[in-house]
Amino acid sequence: MIEFLGLLYGVAKDIKEYIEWDEKEKFVDFNWPDKSGFQEQANQEGIDMIWSKPDKVESRLLDGYEIMYEVDKIRRVRKKIVLKEGLVLLGKKK
Repeated sequence: MIEFLGLLYGVAKDIKEYIEWDEKEKFVDFNWPDKSGFQEQANQEGIDMIWSKPDKVESRLLDGYEIMYEVDKIRRVRKKIVLKEGLVLLGKKK
C-alpha cells in the first residue's frame, strides 16, 4: 500500500510539473503591441487593452481586466508584457 502511494505521489508530481508554466516578464516599448500584431489579435478576440501602473493592477483585476501574456506553448512559458517604466499590459473583453 505504501509503495502504491509513493508511486501515485511520483506520478502526480510529474503531472504537476508538466502542467505548470514558467512565467517571465517581457520588456517592450510602447509601440510593441501594434508593431508585433499583438494588438490586432486582441482586437479580433474582442479585447480592449490598457497600460496600468503596477500599484493599480489588483484594482483593475477586480474591474474585470486580466494581465496580458505572450504565450510560448512549445517552451511552456508565458511572458507578462511590461514597459521599462513598469507599466503592465492589461486586457478586458468587450
